[in-house]
Amino acid sequence: MAEENVARVYARALFGAAQDARAVAPVGRDLGDFVAALAASASLRDVLADPQVDTSAKQRILVEITRGGQPLVANTLQLLLERGRFGLVAELREAYEALAASEADLVKVEVTSAIVLSAAVREKITARVAEAAGRRVELAARVDPDIIGGLVLRVGDVIVDGSVKARIRQLRRRLASAELRGDVQ
Repeated sequence: MAEENVARVYARALFGAAQDARAVAPVGRDLGDFVAALAASASLRDVLADPQVDTSAKQRILVEITRGGQPLVANTLQLLLERGRFGLVAELREAYEALAASEADLVKVEVTSAIVLSAAVREKITARVAEAAGRRVELAARVDPDIIGGLVLRVGDVIVDGSVKARIRQLRRRLASAELRGDVQ
């Protein structure tokens, strides 16, 4: 089973347990906080990923880090560690957040532009996507000067690339595959 699918299975199980415990938001927050802490600490990542470090030592570290947090998150992290799937924790968080957003009738949209978008433009994009999706929209804006101009929208697994860079790439392909026409002898 592909790792992304495995992460989704764990996320569904965690989400179901969080729903039963009426703790969807706190579990999501704690899981996000843990992933952020892991991303911010190279030494923590190194210790938890090192196969030479005893699993029981890693478990003790997780117990200390998650003390006082949501037990569902602590138990899930321990389970991932025991099953050799700890490397999936970031994908698990993404899948969990997608489930929570879907449950809340919320669609997360990432818009990438070459320049910082004004509040008015962000509002227009949000309104159009909300109208098309029939759901509430949470917009995250990102700047990437490499796209030259235009926008790239990502809604879940769907990417709409209206960037100048993509148009240039398409034109290049068309020119490379074009046949000569006319009265050339």
